[in-house]
Amino acid sequence: MRLHLLTLTVAALAFSLPASVTAQDRERPAVRQGISEARALQIARGYGMVRVDEIEQDDGGWEIEGRDQRGRKLEIDINRDGRVTRVDRANDRDDDD
Repeated sequence: MRLHLLTLTVAALAFSLPASVTAQDRERPAVRQGISEARALQIARGYGMVRVDEIEQDDGGWEIEGRDQRGRKLEIDINRDGRVTRVDRANDRDDDD
């Protein structure tokens, strides 16, 4: 009788373990990947960037350097949510900081 009870207990634990692990995984918050490069470029174009000189991913967000339609240097930082956190536009065409 004891052996039968022990066998049933072990079997019950073995079958319940995967279910409890799966339940934990469902409760864990999703890891945020941030926006794609294509989306970041689309946002930068909305701020007037017509030429991209450099794009770099930073902590799920993007740092984009380029030029606007008048040839002025334009730097835009976009966070992982797609929010623009910085826009730096040079006053003239020859500003190559």
